Amino acid sequence: MLMEAPHLTNKRERRARDARRGRLGEGRFNALVKELARVIRLAFEAGATGSLWGLEGPLRAGIRSDLCLQGWTWNSADLMARDVLEDAFRAAGALVRPTWSEGQPEWTIEAGTLIERTRCANCHKPLPEGRPKFCSDLCASAMHLRIGRIKRANENVALDLAVRNSL
Repeated sequence: MLMEAPHLTNKRERRARDARRGRLGEGRFNALVKELARVIRLAFEAGATGSLWGLEGPLRAGIRSDLCLQGWTWNSADLMARDVLEDAFRAAGALVRPTWSEGQPEWTIEAGTLIERTRCANCHKPLPEGRPKFCSDLCASAMHLRIGRIKRANENVALDLAVRNSL
């Protein structure tokens, strides 16, 4: 039978201990913040993201996923991902969070005009002639009501609404 290398055993045990406590050790936390800040800055400088905040969603999901795979509960992993990213964005120089509206696809502006839309923003059917964003008043109303609920919700409820509506 093969024996696991001692440094791998220690690493696995340390991660299991972190998962039980629901927090990362200071060294691991700081190393993760430093690496994430570097990635965030590189992506922005390379033009891969439109702002320093452009990778927030994928990074949070990735960190949360890795922590869950190490035995963390979803809520603990999500809170830790949020805390790590908060420090990483601060270290990368992202001090002012964009507004909710600025984070939406409709905010994208190319050469002074909005990018032309060919599909309904709600149901994704082809847009009929003369309808710039929604295929019908029903789709427009449904989208505006859903976005209004998300804007008024606290963070946890907003996450639940966003996840439920993306499925």
